[in-house]
Parts: sequence; structure tokens; C-alpha cells
Amino acid sequence: MNTAPQLGIRLGQRQTLAPRLSESLNILALPTLELAQSLTAALAENPLLEAEPVPEETEYSIDDSASEDPLPRLDWASTPAPRPLTDTPFEPAEKTDLRGHLMAQIELLHLEPDEHELALILIDALDDDGYLRISFEELAVDSRIPGLTPQRFEQVLRKVQELDPTGIAARDLSECLALQLAELPESCPGLVLARRLVAECCEALAQFSPRDLAIRLHQPDAAIHDALELIRGLDPRPGRRYDITPIEYITPELIALEGSHGWRVEINPRATPKISINAGYAEWLAAHRRETGASTLAAELEEARWLLRSLAQREQTLLRIGKALIHYQSAFLKRGNIALRSLTQAQLAAELDLHESTISRAINGKSMATPRGVILLRHFFSASLSNNGEGISAVAVKAKLKAIIESENPSAPLSDAALVKALAANGISIARRTVAKYREALRIAGARERRRNPRQFK
Repeated sequence: MNTAPQLGIRLGQRQTLAPRLSESLNILALPTLELAQSLTAALAENPLLEAEPVPEETEYSIDDSASEDPLPRLDWASTPAPRPLTDTPFEPAEKTDLRGHLMAQIELLHLEPDEHELALILIDALDDDGYLRISFEELAVDSRIPGLTPQRFEQVLRKVQELDPTGIAARDLSECLALQLAELPESCPGLVLARRLVAECCEALAQFSPRDLAIRLHQPDAAIHDALELIRGLDPRPGRRYDITPIEYITPELIALEGSHGWRVEINPRATPKISINAGYAEWLAAHRRETGASTLAAELEEARWLLRSLAQREQTLLRIGKALIHYQSAFLKRGNIALRSLTQAQLAAELDLHESTISRAINGKSMATPRGVILLRHFFSASLSNNGEGISAVAVKAKLKAIIESENPSAPLSDAALVKALAANGISIARRTVAKYREALRIAGARERRRNPRQFK
């Protein structure tokens, strides 16, 4: 058998995307932030493009001006603070992370050089919650300090745990809460019992009801109540208050407003930078097409026009999808997840005469601002239950299931079989195993566990 490579000609057909079409689809799929970055790069590279000023305030009017309860103007920027009474500009204090906050206190303790070095090692080993999750043995190996013992680390750790915030550098939840309870005055009601609860049965606090704890510790219910109230006022994650991770804000591409004539969907004008063709360059090119260098400028002009057409097509596609979603899921915007209808991307694609992949690209990372808040477009889609002909979605069934469990009698919680009957009474017919799957997805324990600790599920 001859396996040597051979040259040959073969005739065939296959589908390929034109480069421009492929780039247009990429623009459609880009989330707002990435699209803004792409447009900023295009403005820097193409002299035929220029940025348009974004209006400082944008009014969103309602078609029915006579409405008794008009919706307020939507402003997605941060609300500005009032002007100070003095002419001195206000400068907010710079936020310090946990390490910087602890380092500033360490410098005031006047530790010995070796203690200072060990304190820095301990501070660097703390996680975001402020806990020391690494053993002294591991720290000794990582630090490569000869003759270092866990006992020496323990001595320095006690000094670090005296720093603010209280409870810092604890090795587990029990120690963190114990450190905070140690700072409270002895006159606090329930303090002695709270310290016992934290030391002896910290893990059981989330598993047993107050009555179970009273029986287990042979204490009156009132004393257990006072101790638990004291523990609930503690901070289980003292390091989190010094988290300086910047908050990422979502800029919605679409805005939905409801008036007396129904819903209206608009493109958010602040979602992406507005660009246009530089009129001066375009006029010069029209009058000097045959001059040297005009061909390069003409190519830039064609590229700019194609980009503007792609952006216009992107907005048109998003607007069509937004209007269809609002029309189909209007009950969801009024009542929440419990009214979300089943809808797939294939169904919406067939209705709008688009390819399913186009719908997927268009909703990727996009969101819509509504009176209920900013909602990701993907949240409007939900699979339908296979045995239900009314188009109810799995998300709505989960919401209804959660509502039933929240309204049950805590002393007699409903079993999965009872939940099946309760859902059937509401017109939702699903199997018991489906109820169990949805309950677990909602992180709700079974009936026996809910009876043991009813407060956890309220």
C-alpha cells in the first residue's frame, strides 16, 4: 500500500465567513467594556474616526405624559455628593488594605527584631477573611529561618491577635469568636454561656435549634437566647472590612421603561463611546481623491464606514432582542422569578428570523436596566419542564418551591412528597426526584434538617 504524500486537485464546496462578516459578528458578541476598549483603539489608529461628546444628563421620557406615577429619570452614573460648605475641596481618605492596617500597628508595638520578622510572616500568611489557615510547621519551612519552632510562632501570634480588628489572625471560627468575646465586658448578658458555646459546640450552632442547645447544655431557653444574640453580633470575617478590591459596575446596554401604553426599550446612550467620521478629512478626500496619499485615506474612510455600520447593526439587533424579551417576559418584570416563562434561544431566534448563534452572541455579557434592577439578558431564558404544557420555566418552579418552603410550619416542615402535592395544587406537576434536585440547587436541606434548625431557612 502506497502511503507516500501525493499532490492532487479536488473540487468541492464549503461555507466560509468573509473577514468583514466575521469581524461584525465579533463586534456583536463583545460585552460593553471590551467594545469600549476596542473603539478606543480604533479611534487611536484611524484618523477618519472621532469621538462624540457624551451628554452629561440624559432624560428618559415616557410616552404618556399624563401618567399619575411617572417613572423617575434613570441615571446610571453614581449620584454626586452635595457640595461642601467650604471652598476647600474634599479629599476622601485613602483606603488601606488589611496588611497595611496591621503593619501600621506592628510598628507601634516596639517588637524585638526577630519578633518583628515573625509578625510580618504571620500577617503575610493571613487570607482575605483575616484567618491564619497555614500551620506553624509550614510557615517555619517556608520562612527558612534556622532554629525556628512552632512555640516561637505561637508567642508572636498572641501579640498579632491583639491588633485591630478584634478576631484577626485566628486559626478557625471558634478562636475568632472567642477573641472577640474576650474583649467584651463581663457584665454583658449571656457572655459566660456564649464563651462556652463557642468553645464547646461552635460547629453545632448552625445545626441545632436554640431548644436543642438548651437541652444539650442543660441551660434555660432564655440564657441560650441571650448567648446566641451576643454571638450573632460578632464578625466571623474580620478581615473583609479591609477589602479594597474595586467594585465592578455593570453598564446595561438596554433600558426598559413601563408606561401606561406598555413597555418601551431603548439603547443606553452611555453604554459605549459614540464615534463618527471626521467631516474635515472626509471633505478633503472628496475633493482630492487623485492626490498622493489619498488612496490610504480612502481605505481608512471605508474602514470607518464599515465600523459604523457594524455598530448600527449591533444596536439594531440588541434592540430587537430586548423588545422581544420584554414582550414575552413582562410578567417576570412585575412579579419576579415566579412568573418567568420558559423561553429558549432557539425559540427567540425563530421568532426574530435570526440564527440561534446570533442570539447567543448578542446576549453574551449584555444586560438590561429595568425598574426591578439591572438584569442579565441570559436570565430571561429558562428551559421548560418536559411534562408541563403551560410553558412554565424551571426558574419559576424553583421560585415557587422556595416560597412554599418559606411559608411552611417550622415545627412540621414538608417532605419532598408533600412538596410535590403542594406544587400540584398550584398547577405544577413534577416528580419527587425533581423536587429534591431543585431543593438541593436552592441549598435548602431536607425536612428533617429544617425541623432541627428552622431559623436557618427563614
